[in-house]
Amino acid sequence: MIFLFKKILICTSLFFSLPQNAYSYDGPLFDAMAQLDKKPGFNKSIERVKKAGVTKIALFARSRKSLGEHEEDLIRLQQNNKTLVVLGAPKYFLHINDIGNSYIKRTLKNIDKYNYSFVGEILFTHADKTHGRQHSSGETYLDPSGKGVADFLVKVSSKNIPVMTHWEFYDWERDWPKFSKLFLDFPNQKFIIPHMGFGSPKQVKLILSTHDNVYMTISKKDKDKGSISDPIKQSKFGSGFLNDKNQLKDEWKEILIEYQNKLLFATDAHKKHRWKKYRQIITTYKEILDQLPEKVAKKIAYSNAESLYNLK
Repeated sequence: MIFLFKKILICTSLFFSLPQNAYSYDGPLFDAMAQLDKKPGFNKSIERVKKAGVTKIALFARSRKSLGEHEEDLIRLQQNNKTLVVLGAPKYFLHINDIGNSYIKRTLKNIDKYNYSFVGEILFTHADKTHGRQHSSGETYLDPSGKGVADFLVKVSSKNIPVMTHWEFYDWERDWPKFSKLFLDFPNQKFIIPHMGFGSPKQVKLILSTHDNVYMTISKKDKDKGSISDPIKQSKFGSGFLNDKNQLKDEWKEILIEYQNKLLFATDAHKKHRWKKYRQIITTYKEILDQLPEKVAKKIAYSNAESLYNLK
């Protein structure tokens, strides 16, 4: 009798320790965005993915010094992990104000050659972080209204693959009109905004309700974004998903449910420090998914990425 009473107490305690309205998602996980160069280690990083129980991962090379840097490394990695790795065109770090012809030609050629499922992120706006490269302007900026951008999108839109569009919402008045026009000008091109642009629920809702061809990853949104070099830019970033009890805030839960068809789970593992805590990131996002209805969680965790990357 005493044993039974203790068991009831334990079960009751576990129940009340769960986040409010907790569900339990135990389905597949598709990490819809991650990137690699040699620093975290190619094989070591893939082993981290496998150990974390991830079913598929959308991966692209980080070409910091030259066009195509580490591209062949990622192709070999995918060939050795065909059911796990979904490849995208490399991310190029040396765009200056606009997209150049050399990037356009090489990327379009290799989309066909290697059957890429997406274009790895193009850094349009990226605030300087305290742990990264610093610019006098406090940001990396690529004009979304540039001629090179338009030339690239005219050509890539026929490939039927999404373009990862890195836009952080810290200068909304400058950027929203330009990006909104970009999305309208290319209605047949699908765009993925990583990290929900670190925006607010209001900004996210406006974009997703206005543009049918725009999707977002939920990476790096579990908590408030910090480590921005410029305090003014820092003040413009939106809140994170979770409160101090690791519960989904109501305003974010509403967004996740309302736009369940346009959101993608992702880690954005990129630098060595983030790859090292890959399993921890997965655990955090599983706890977030557990707070959503199963149907919603499955779409965000796996099936939206499967559809967007044309794997169905």
